Amino acid sequence: MTPPFNPFRIDWNDCTFSQWDALLARCKRPTLLQSWQYGLALAKTEGWKADFGIIRFENKPVGLVQVQTRRWLPFLTTCRIYRGPLWIYDEIPGEMLKLVLRMIRDRYHLLRGRPLVFHPEMIDGEAARKRLAETGFHRREEGYESVWLDLAPEPDALRAGLDRKWRNKLHQAERNGLTVEVDTAAVHFDWLMELYLQDKMARNYRGPSPAFLRVLHNLSAESTPPVLLRAVHQGRPVAGVLLVRHGAAATYQVGWNGEEGRGLRAHHLLLWQSALWLKARGHTGFDLGGINETTPGIARFKIGMGGQPFRLVGGYV
Repeated sequence: MTPPFNPFRIDWNDCTFSQWDALLARCKRPTLLQSWQYGLALAKTEGWKADFGIIRFENKPVGLVQVQTRRWLPFLTTCRIYRGPLWIYDEIPGEMLKLVLRMIRDRYHLLRGRPLVFHPEMIDGEAARKRLAETGFHRREEGYESVWLDLAPEPDALRAGLDRKWRNKLHQAERNGLTVEVDTAAVHFDWLMELYLQDKMARNYRGPSPAFLRVLHNLSAESTPPVLLRAVHQGRPVAGVLLVRHGAAATYQVGWNGEEGRGLRAHHLLLWQSALWLKARGHTGFDLGGINETTPGIARFKIGMGGQPFRLVGGYV
């Protein structure tokens, strides 16, 4: 039987870094995990190889998808997609999206020796779950949750969008004599990584390793290096954050806040100054990092910046 006509195709591993980066910059909601540098950093630190796919509609690029692969046996390669595909346009109609999902399903399948773990960049909802089910995917995990801050409004409007309590704490921070240092050359990278690792071990939470973040920083240094902002009080650093940039957006990757910094509301000042710094350099979106029900205080803090909470559709096989 003749297969149905499909105007889409995916060109695999037929692009350069500059081509991929240019397409990522055109995506409305670019994600860190689909960036070229992220894929190479995983290859260098964890042994995952990246397949880069450009999605075309009648020869015109409309999206992209990066797949991480690791060969275990000659006939078995584990594959995973996190937070992709991404789209250059606001929305792909549902029936057209299903054509792309079927192409991914057909390429990465246990029967082909390439089982796939798929965490698509699709907002959770009945329609999204149905499309995935209809294209052969089976849901196994709850979806990633985060907060997206739109940086398009002017600074006064962004400030007006802050939660009242959040804005009051920002006022306190601005009166507390804090200085914010901005570092894109990794001058204070080791300082933050040491404190981040201590905090990570003490509170037993998951997060990227300092080694991975160092490689990611080095790979991004010539294009859009990560930026570290540090709050200093009376000559002493009291808090810090690391932001990783990708396309027109950035992700809040690492944060540390000491006891003195918490008392001075340093993290409120750092996140606010981060948003202003990103906006001034043309970034239009700020992913404030994951939230979940086990850390409600962190979720309230991030939502208080005036961003939009979102939940993705989940993990599929």
